[in-house]
Amino acid sequence: MITIKPTSQNLWDIVAESYIFFVNESLDSESDNANFTKIQEYYPQVKAVLKKHNFEGKQGQSYILTAMQNDRLVEFIFVGLGKHTKSWDVELEKLRRAIGNVTLLLKKHGLRSAAIGLPEEKPYNISRAELLKQLIVTMHMANYEFNVYKTKEPKKDWQCDVSFVVDASEEKALAASANHGMIMGEAINQARHWADLPANIMTPTALADEAEKIAKQYKLKCTIFGRDEAEKLGMGAFLAVDAGSDQPGKFVILEHKAASKDAQTIALLGKGVMFDTGGISLKQSDFMTGMKYDMSGAAAVIASMKIFAQLNPDINVVGITPLVENMPSGKAARQDDIVTAMNGKSIEIKSTDAEGRLILSDAMCYAEKFHKPDIMIDIATLTGACLYALGYFYSGLMTQDEELMKVLPEIGKKTGDRIWPLPLDDDFKAANNSLVADLANVGCRSYKAGTITAGCFLSEFVDKARWAHIDIAGTADGVPGNISYLGKTSAGAGIRLLVDFVLNFKH
Repeated sequence: MITIKPTSQNLWDIVAESYIFFVNESLDSESDNANFTKIQEYYPQVKAVLKKHNFEGKQGQSYILTAMQNDRLVEFIFVGLGKHTKSWDVELEKLRRAIGNVTLLLKKHGLRSAAIGLPEEKPYNISRAELLKQLIVTMHMANYEFNVYKTKEPKKDWQCDVSFVVDASEEKALAASANHGMIMGEAINQARHWADLPANIMTPTALADEAEKIAKQYKLKCTIFGRDEAEKLGMGAFLAVDAGSDQPGKFVILEHKAASKDAQTIALLGKGVMFDTGGISLKQSDFMTGMKYDMSGAAAVIASMKIFAQLNPDINVVGITPLVENMPSGKAARQDDIVTAMNGKSIEIKSTDAEGRLILSDAMCYAEKFHKPDIMIDIATLTGACLYALGYFYSGLMTQDEELMKVLPEIGKKTGDRIWPLPLDDDFKAANNSLVADLANVGCRSYKAGTITAGCFLSEFVDKARWAHIDIAGTADGVPGNISYLGKTSAGAGIRLLVDFVLNFKH
């Protein structure tokens, strides 16, 4: 557990077990290492010591120096930022990874207190409050690990108090930002835990129960229904996916109400396939491993709603998560079946493994009919094609709304939830034509572009709302490259992006 607070104390007056310094690769450049130069006032020989031990400030490098401070042995932890660039978003991501490395070092060495000078905000193109918030969120994310089933490994009861040194004039204001970061970090890690739990534990009912607990604790309106109500509403697409499982599907709606009567409404929709076998279009076993993460979009939306309930933005937010398992059985939907979505459009099922767009189509219809959102954003581990297109480091963005196309990638740069726009041109729509129904749930192979044609399918279920689709198939879990704060399991993709969009939404 990490507790973090801003303080206006002098760095050297703070009694801590460790002191953290971020260092750019050019050790001899004072302009690039303003924070680092503070230690040289007290320890002029430190630069020579670092060079002797081949610490050059390269990105990912770290060095721990044990020394005396106020008659105590303490650890000075130096963390490299690499070469300075002119791209603010690159610099910000480097800083996030550096603070993630700090967190891992503190945890590894069992250090229970640390003092850090809050870096200057100028290289990062964000405010001091935003910078502190992001560092706190990142430290929480770096501290996350999924080990509840590791019976042979001793559980580490590690706690650390971290003090960020700030100016006295800003200490009170930054306390609110620190609290914001703590709320976000905790919720993101909760979503990651839900996603990491195996499907025999995290069933549709189990995640619906988690949403209901959050609603009761933080006073959100919560509506949950199952197959019977879905049938009454005409959710043929949702029911087709749900039919094959013995675990009953759940449709979950969480609502945050704004104080202003004329506030606009944002609907967030998250794909919640708790496990995806592919259904009758059964996946190969190698491709089925990890399909517990096919509910990462739903986890992101529920966690985001928990954050909104605590931070209370003056905008209406509706979180909708259709929760199902996609299983093969005698009751399961088949290829060539035709089902009817809630808006009356008929869908030919050409692959039962294209199930996410089916449950989302009814969720989108439900959102527009009952909540009439001004803006609707869905987030989903929708297509393997997105992983091949953008890899593990960028989520795919599809929208025909020019403002959302501009705003969302900029938020991604700022928060670290990076997204990359893909075209959603009308040229791709014909790929979803069917000879026997209004739509086919898989795009014609001759069109390729599986991520885009899936986005085109979803667009058929948007009526009046401004809409964007975010595909997190590559970014949801298993991100390679030793990104310090993401780990190797669930990455909590999309939550920082969604939360920032809602909290800073301009009416």
